[in-house]
Amino acid sequence: MTMPMSKKSLAEHDATISQWARAGAMFGVSPARSCPDLERLLLATAVHARHDSRLFIMAHSWLCRYGELVAKHRLRQRIIDGLPRVHWPVLGLLFDLVRHQTKSPRFNAVVKACAGAALPEPQPLFGVESELSSVRRMVERDALAVSRPWHLWLRPFALKNDALRPAEWIMDQNAGWRLRAELKGDLRASIVVELQHDAAAGRSEMELARRTGATRAAVRAALAGLVLTGRVERMSVGMGHAARLRSSKVA
Repeated sequence: MTMPMSKKSLAEHDATISQWARAGAMFGVSPARSCPDLERLLLATAVHARHDSRLFIMAHSWLCRYGELVAKHRLRQRIIDGLPRVHWPVLGLLFDLVRHQTKSPRFNAVVKACAGAALPEPQPLFGVESELSSVRRMVERDALAVSRPWHLWLRPFALKNDALRPAEWIMDQNAGWRLRAELKGDLRASIVVELQHDAAAGRSEMELARRTGATRAAVRAALAGLVLTGRVERMSVGMGHAARLRSSKVA
């Protein structure tokens, strides 16, 4: 039997839905007042999706269309550092589905980060489908092949493209995401987003490498490009270099 959500979990779920509304997913609720931290939103989605099939399907639909906005290096490291392992199969399945739908390798590293954390016993993805044995058997029978390695049975579903806002609306509501769109979620995007959310991230190249899961050489090369375009400033600090944004208008 599915355990009911606590008041705290329900409030966090509702906040997650409001953030998705701000991101352009039409849930019929008031959007969050500020631009979401997209990578944190995806982690929150993994936590709550098993209680809410629409949340999972809307997130999948959004990622298939707007996945280039995700700072993928930052997301991978956030999963490793901050998401309890019990939720890794949900997020892994979400991005595995996106990978199959879009036929793109963009999120291979994210899927790989979640691999090996499959639940010990196969079960329906959505808790409500475990309540009746007849429903459970039907879900097991009809489950998508891509869902089985995660030990989470998920039946075929349709994308909710008609419930997504157009790109123009999303950028108007989240102006800071324009840079994400320009950088297409690469390592530069992860560096910029880390610096925007926490200036301490730029205290050294090593710290940026830790937060993005990239090598120092890769971080150094990405910073060089950001400096060249005037987005980031580098300063000599002792034997190394620190970095900071030239503008706070990023997210």
